[in-house]
Amino acid sequence: MPAQAIIFDLSAFATEDAAPLEAGKLLDEAIHQGRHCALVTELPHQEAGQRLRERFGDTAHHIFSVVLTGANYAARGHKAPYSVVLRALELAPDQAVVVAASQPALQAARRERLRIRA
Repeated sequence: MPAQAIIFDLSAFATEDAAPLEAGKLLDEAIHQGRHCALVTELPHQEAGQRLRERFGDTAHHIFSVVLTGANYAARGHKAPYSVVLRALELAPDQAVVVAASQPALQAARRERLRIRA
């Protein structure tokens, strides 16, 4: 079954010191195909909001169905960030794909048994 949602970690979008991923292209494709898009970041709300505005302008709230800030990637169970997002989207783990670049985000995705797209 193709993914119904793509969960992006903010780390997936290239920064000056990170290797670029195809996150922008994947985001465009997901929007075009009508898939849910979610964004997860460990940044606090204000800083995440600033980064989102820098990257997406004022359109972030139209792009992402769910935005989770202050994510604790070490959390497990119902407090695990990807678990929170999946519940909000009412999806099972096999219905989503994670796009991330940071090791904590990737480890959390693996713990939740989510497919990862690099």
